[in-house]
Formats: sequence, C-alpha cells, structure tokens
Amino acid sequence: KVEKVWEERINSKERRKAIRRAIAATSLKDVVESRGHRIKKLKQLPVIVVDKLEGIHKTKKLKEFLIKLGLDEELERIKQKKVRAGKGKRRGRKYRRRVGPLIVITEDKGIGKAARNLPGVDVCRVENLNVEYLAPGAMPGRLTIFTLGAIKKLEENKLFGG
Repeated sequence: KVEKVWEERINSKERRKAIRRAIAATSLKDVVESRGHRIKKLKQLPVIVVDKLEGIHKTKKLKEFLIKLGLDEELERIKQKKVRAGKGKRRGRKYRRRVGPLIVITEDKGIGKAARNLPGVDVCRVENLNVEYLAPGAMPGRLTIFTLGAIKKLEENKLFGG
C-alpha cells in the first residue's frame, strides 16, 4: 500500500510570511535581475497592467503584448532548453526549461489558454497565488505581471494576512 504523505504541513503564519516576502521580492529590480530575468527595458517593477489583459485569447496577441512591454529579450531567454545533468535524463526528465514571467489575474477570461503555448509563462489567479509560483526553485524575485484588479484584491481582502 502507498501510505506516504507527500504534502508537508507548514504553519499558516509562516506560509503567509513567505508569500508576503516573495511578493515583495518581485518589486526589487536587482533581485529579479539576479534571478536571471532580462528586464533592462522595464522602467519599474512589479509590472502593473489593465484588466483587459485577462481577455486575450490568442497566444500571438499575448506574445505581441509582452514584446510591447519590452520583454522580447526575456521571451528569447525562456525559449532555451538544456539537457539536465545527472541520472534524471534517464528517468523522463531530460530537459530543463527556464522560468519566465508570471501573470497574476483576478479572473481567467481566456488568458490561460493564450499563455499555455508560451514556454515558461505561467498564469495564476490572485487567490491561488503561492510561493511555488512566486519563487520557483526557492529563489525569490520572479518577474511578475499584475493586473490592476489583482493588486486591488491583494490590498482589499488582506489576502495572505497582510
């Protein structure tokens, strides 16, 4: 029988603190750059956009939007994949992909499907935001694009105990 419990229980106060720190790290330009993101063309962090972004249905339009934001170098960076070192190659984990921008939204009106075909780009609803999305590989400072609605929801509802 498989009886091993795979989830690890974390104290809620500790989890909320980790999420708040990871959100704060998304606004520090030097931390985001040290994580490997190419953001020289961006003027400020985190990137905040209008709620119309949630309604993009096509991958091509989302890619054009990201290029207009100045993330063309970032899109080139996340295209690369490399062969993993070690025995993971033989165990079905041959390639490693780079992690790209995270898009935080309030409601998915089609952007989830649009971002599916862009490697490294993740879409997350603000209620489901967690440390795995904000700091993949336990490295804080992921490039994050928030919609205005998501920022308001973070402030209003005091999500994550903040």
